[in-house]
Amino acid sequence: MPPPPSSVEHVDAQLEAITVEQDEYVRAPQGDFALPIPPGWTLLPPPDGLAEGTLGVLLDSTKTAAVVVQRLQRTKAIATALERKDVRNLARACFERRLQRTGSTIRLLSDFRVMARDSLRMGTYEFVEIVHDSTVLRRTRVAVVPTPTGSVVEVALSPVVLSLDRVAEERTLDSLFVFVMQVLRVP
Repeated sequence: MPPPPSSVEHVDAQLEAITVEQDEYVRAPQGDFALPIPPGWTLLPPPDGLAEGTLGVLLDSTKTAAVVVQRLQRTKAIATALERKDVRNLARACFERRLQRTGSTIRLLSDFRVMARDSLRMGTYEFVEIVHDSTVLRRTRVAVVPTPTGSVVEVALSPVVLSLDRVAEERTLDSLFVFVMQVLRVP
């Protein structure tokens, strides 16, 4: 009897890497993750009350989207997904961690997906905050990126609503998210 087939990971989106030559980066202190700051984007000073492990907060050039980069603490579910090299379940574990930390004030909007770029695999998902006194639905796009040192870096892109006249279109936010996934660097 032949051995069972090895499991093949289904990749939902294949990306091309883009090189952005920049002098400024959001970097992990361990050197296992870097995100070049695109021209025109702003690295914001860290606000009070920022979550532990936050590496940086970026504002896009139109001031309609923010990217938060954070190194996540391991949970048992995150460690298991890393051991199995299962980025789809890594994304699920990271969402469940976020759900617990927010007191269930978020709702999952998408399936857990796998984005690939060269040999890098990232788990992704989308969620919305449940806000009862807002007329704007804010969909956050999240990628969880395993690093060579066994850490997990979460990159979350959220719309910034400074006025209802300046709300980014969803397709623009989707494009920004893909762009960020294409330029981030994991050695």
